[in-house]
Amino acid sequence: MRKNIIIILVIFVLFITGCSKSSANTEGYLSSGTLLDTNAKDIMPTLDDLPEYRNMEYRYTHKSFVFESNSVALIVYYDDKTYKSEKEKLGEKYTFLDQKIFDANISKDIIPEHEFSINSYSFKVVAGNGEDNTRFPKSFGMIGTSEENKSIAYLYFNDTDLDYIGEENMANFVKEYFEYDF
Repeated sequence: MRKNIIIILVIFVLFITGCSKSSANTEGYLSSGTLLDTNAKDIMPTLDDLPEYRNMEYRYTHKSFVFESNSVALIVYYDDKTYKSEKEKLGEKYTFLDQKIFDANISKDIIPEHEFSINSYSFKVVAGNGEDNTRFPKSFGMIGTSEENKSIAYLYFNDTDLDYIGEENMANFVKEYFEYDF
């Protein structure tokens, strides 16, 4: 009887908390052959296209509860000159949202903030271009820059079941789904 209660409690805890796994192995960066990698390539740079950098951190996170989500984060640290050059290129390569996205049909914020900060990083949500795989809020990207760290953070999120982010602010959303300490 006691063993059954313990098993039920473990299952209950897993159901409530969900499952999460992360990887920092760059060998898997955009090379798993999955749809996630194909879609993320609209936002994420290829490693071969990066200029010389001081350091790089990568994080892939898969979360499953009732629904599944995947996130990819690539944070690249540069010297001062390269950082300034790469930061300038962001405006040429990406179009960013200029306002939050509200869906009047469901009276919810699909994307509650188009710009937000986490510690020294200033993030902008990538607008997509109509030809890529951006489908708010199911799949989209964010780019963050840090003057303090001389780094650029490229983020991509995918959850085909997510209908809105709602009242939650984007900083909390990133902390929850990307499991990276900015």
